[in-house]
Amino acid sequence: MSATAVAVLASGLVTPVGFRAEATLAALHAGISGVQTLGFRHAGSGEALRGGRVALSQRWTGTSLLAGLLAPAIGECLRAASVPVEEVPWLVGVSSAQRPGRPPDLDHSLLPEVAHRLGLRLPPHSATVARDAMGAAHALQVAMTLIQEGRARQVVIGGVDSFLEPRLLIDLDRRRRLLGPGRMDGFLPGEGAAAVLVSAADIPASDHRPGLLIRGLAFAQEEAPVGSGRPFRGEGLTVAVAAVLADTGLSMEDIAWRLSDVSGEHYGFKEAMLAAIRLDRARRDEALDLWHPIEYTGHLGAAVTPLLMAWAQHALELGYAPGPRALCHVGDDAGGRAAFVVEARAAGRLPWSADWLAHSLLDAGDVRKEYLS
Repeated sequence: MSATAVAVLASGLVTPVGFRAEATLAALHAGISGVQTLGFRHAGSGEALRGGRVALSQRWTGTSLLAGLLAPAIGECLRAASVPVEEVPWLVGVSSAQRPGRPPDLDHSLLPEVAHRLGLRLPPHSATVARDAMGAAHALQVAMTLIQEGRARQVVIGGVDSFLEPRLLIDLDRRRRLLGPGRMDGFLPGEGAAAVLVSAADIPASDHRPGLLIRGLAFAQEEAPVGSGRPFRGEGLTVAVAAVLADTGLSMEDIAWRLSDVSGEHYGFKEAMLAAIRLDRARRDEALDLWHPIEYTGHLGAAVTPLLMAWAQHALELGYAPGPRALCHVGDDAGGRAAFVVEARAAGRLPWSADWLAHSLLDAGDVRKEYLS
C-alpha cells in the first residue's frame, strides 16, 4: 500500500470496439459492443462461441499477436510524453505463467518485439508483470516508486492479453467458465491492449484537460478464489478496499461510482456486492454504479486495469461521470485483489458540470461520428 499519487496524462487502447483510445472510449460511452461470433464452438452444444476480437489487418499468433496489439497502445501514449521517449519505462501486465496456451517466450520476447515495431530502444526499468489483471496494478505500484524516487519522470503502465487462443478456450469451456447456450454463469472471451501514461501528481493540469489522479493503492488476498470450492465471503476485496480508503483518508461516502473487472461470472458480482454492503454506509438516492467494460469488449484479462483508468479519465473529462471520485478494483483467479481511488484533477470548471459537458460534447461528437462511420 502506498499513499503516493500519480496523474494520468494520456491513454492508448486497442480493443474490439476501437483501434485507438478515442474510438474505444467513445464506444464505451455510447454502449457499443464489439462482441461477435467467433470460429470456436462450445463442446456441449456445438453452437458458436461469442467474444471480442480485434480487427487486425494482419493476424499473427502467440507473442507476435500480443505485440501487435500492444505496440499501437504504447505508441499512442508516447506521443503525449513531455520527456524523451527513451526515458519512459514500460511496465506491462501479462497473463500468469499458469495460463493454458500461454506463449513460452512471452516474458522475454514481448517488450523487445514491441520496441522493434515502434522503432525504439527498450527503455531502462521496462518489465512485464505476469499476474493477469493484477499485473498492471503491481506495475502501478512500481511506477509510483520510480517516480517518487526520481528514477523516472513519466511511466507507461500497460496490459495486453488474449483469451482467443484455442487451447485456452478449450480449457475454459471444459471448466464451464464461458458464457453460452444454457450457461448463464460465465464470461465472453476477448482480447486487447491498454496503456496509460502517468507522471508525478504535482504536474499542473491543463485548463481544458484536467486529467486523472490515482490516489492510494492496496492489495489483499482472497482465500476462497473462483473455483476453489471454499466458503466465499468476499473478504479479500473488502480488505483491499478498506485499506485504500484508510490510506487516502476517504470513506465510501466520498465515492461516486465504481469501475471493476467483473466479467459476467456470478462470483465477481457477488464479491463486489459484499464489499459494498460491508463498507458503504452512505445514504444514496441511487445505487452506487458499477462500470464494467468487459460487457462491451469481452474479457481483456491483463489489459483491463489500464482500460479502467482510461475510461475513468474520459468520463471525468467529458462530464458523464457520476461524480468527481471513483473506486477501482480488480482481481485474478489466484485470489489477488487490488483497489485504488481515481479522481479528477482540479482545473477551472468542474468536469461534470453542465458548462463543461456542453463544451466537451462538441469534441466528442466528432469522435463518435468517426467511430460510427
